Amino acid sequence: MTDQLFHFEGQATRLARMEFGKLTDLSKLADIDWRLPPDPPLNAQVLKPGVRTKFFMGAPAWGHKEWIGKVYPPKTKSTEFLHHYARAFNTIELNTSHYRIPSSEQTQKWREQVPSHFVFCGKLHQDISHARGGLLDKRRHAEWFRFLEDLGENRGPCFLQLPPSFTYAEKAELFQFLQNWPSEFALALEFRHPTWWTPEGQLLPALQQYLQGKKIGLVITDVAGRRDVLHTALSAGFTMLRFIGNGLHPTDFERARHWYQKLKLWKEQGLQDAFIFVHEPDDIAMPEMADHFIRHFNETLGEQVLPPLPAIAPAPEAQAKMFD
Repeated sequence: MTDQLFHFEGQATRLARMEFGKLTDLSKLADIDWRLPPDPPLNAQVLKPGVRTKFFMGAPAWGHKEWIGKVYPPKTKSTEFLHHYARAFNTIELNTSHYRIPSSEQTQKWREQVPSHFVFCGKLHQDISHARGGLLDKRRHAEWFRFLEDLGENRGPCFLQLPPSFTYAEKAELFQFLQNWPSEFALALEFRHPTWWTPEGQLLPALQQYLQGKKIGLVITDVAGRRDVLHTALSAGFTMLRFIGNGLHPTDFERARHWYQKLKLWKEQGLQDAFIFVHEPDDIAMPEMADHFIRHFNETLGEQVLPPLPAIAPAPEAQAKMFD
């Protein structure tokens, strides 16, 4: 029953997810400069040449019946989705935890369905990230830490998505939250308000340096309608990329090509871990975009750093060939 509740919650929150920066007029996509900003000099502080980078690829959810016959074998039951998802991908951007912190019982059931190398990257509950005073709510924090403990070896970095209204002027509350954050739990931050960036479009250097001192990572959100929050700053040994596509539009593939080169560079420079979460509208075409990303990224590197997905029909040829 609990599995079904999480499944339905995932379905119900699709429309709420990733509205941030979404363009409704796709004709505007052709006018966007998709190039990535230059790397901040401070990135060198967390890169360690000689380290072998681990790459993780995943989706925001696994409860998609539309993936049957693609990621999931024919006639797969919804209770078996996670089992098959975890054989195709090696991580999940766990958006359901933003709306309900999983119980210990639920977490154990999930862990029983995934291999040991699979990691859950939880999105901090909205009562912590978005509610007034949530960053200082120790009771809610304790519940979240319990969930992270329950994940055990299947625990990846979690991330705190700050609301678009959360400004630099409120940094004291955030820094107090980070001061109390247990060092054993990897954490990344997603900033959305323009005050966290310089007029030149770089993440505030003092902020990046502060986060480096605490080994707190940064989420990079690449979305069409908010290029002002796109950055390439690194503040820990890992990065977390949220790639927000537009239904396999040709610009999805153009944008991905820039990331192949950036991730290749960071690999050569000594990034430890890279988490790549692919979003498409309602996530229906996520497998096709992920498949394209994996195949072409492996080709760019000249080695298989991400395992190929099950047999998936390639992304529309007329689109994909433009950027092969």
